[in-house]
Amino acid sequence: MKVAIMGAGIGGLALAQGLRKAGAEVVVCERDPAPQYRKQGYRIHISPVGEEALAAMLPDTVRRRVIATATHPGDLVAGFDAQLNEQFQQVFPVAGPDAVTSVDRYAFRRALMTGLDDVLRFGKQFTSYAETADGVEVSFADGTSVTADVLVGADGVGSGVRRQLVPELDVTDIGVRCIYGKVPLTDAVRAAAPEAFLRGFCFASDGAGLGTAFGPVMFREPPAEYGDYLMAVLTGTNAVLGASDDELFAMRPADLWAIVTRSVADWHPSIRALIAAGEPEAAFPITLRTCVTVPTWSAERVTMLGDAVHPMTPAAGAGANTALWDAARLTRALTSGEDLATYQRDVVTNGQQIVTESLHNAERLFSVSIPV
Repeated sequence: MKVAIMGAGIGGLALAQGLRKAGAEVVVCERDPAPQYRKQGYRIHISPVGEEALAAMLPDTVRRRVIATATHPGDLVAGFDAQLNEQFQQVFPVAGPDAVTSVDRYAFRRALMTGLDDVLRFGKQFTSYAETADGVEVSFADGTSVTADVLVGADGVGSGVRRQLVPELDVTDIGVRCIYGKVPLTDAVRAAAPEAFLRGFCFASDGAGLGTAFGPVMFREPPAEYGDYLMAVLTGTNAVLGASDDELFAMRPADLWAIVTRSVADWHPSIRALIAAGEPEAAFPITLRTCVTVPTWSAERVTMLGDAVHPMTPAAGAGANTALWDAARLTRALTSGEDLATYQRDVVTNGQQIVTESLHNAERLFSVSIPV
């Protein structure tokens, strides 16, 4: 069996590892020209669901690489108001030495690429596919094509595979914009940061639609390019941030970070100090989008996983973990001769539950109303 995977994100790479481990032939096609071409986020939470999926799919050498490059486990999630009055705190048992509970997106993707150099194809912009009697032919914008027995759309919220397979799916912009940034964990920053901010994921809100999130990224084995840092995210609508989309997505990183600085000008001094210590050039904006109803589809040789089939907000902390669950489930289906329809039914059922949870959480977390 040969499987063509569109998208070298977390779900696509994990699927490639699982299929190769089982002896299948794969090719992974990614539209970006290089692994770090486009900023997509910094810190990713890995849940027990994600860990179980990774353990099932990854060869031992790749699994050890993921563990080595992961962050030291945190042990809490907490919420605060703008003056750092605690609203809630949930403490978790201390994870074992090999536990992977959070990762840096770049380091994680690089680890998942271990051993895949011969099957990775960058600069491949998907345009269309055609099912044939013998398989699927996939065409790219550069005029090239690839043939396979099965095509998997793992190409994210803007999936080209989904546009052709399920063109009727609506992806909803929930009206929230995020400005992501990094605060290097210098001695001064460690001294200024509230203890909770160094222990796990923390969210602070002014109660009027403006929020900040902080998550520590303290590596077991840091990448060559950078060291430990605190992920910092500002969330709000265009009106709250004081910039339209045209303005926001055309700004230089330093100007984006100036919005973050201005937005927390009257917040607790510790939060202001952390933002002041951030790397202005690391800032970038994203739009939060979701589906409301996970689509169903019927195809014998074409399927999807992750945000390609069930885009969701980050409010449930489950996007990456659900993509990993999908990848493990699809690995089992493709390597056991199972009908793809069974996989697709399971992905829709599981994905719908998590999308719905994410929608409810987003309404509370971001103070928005999402049409359902």
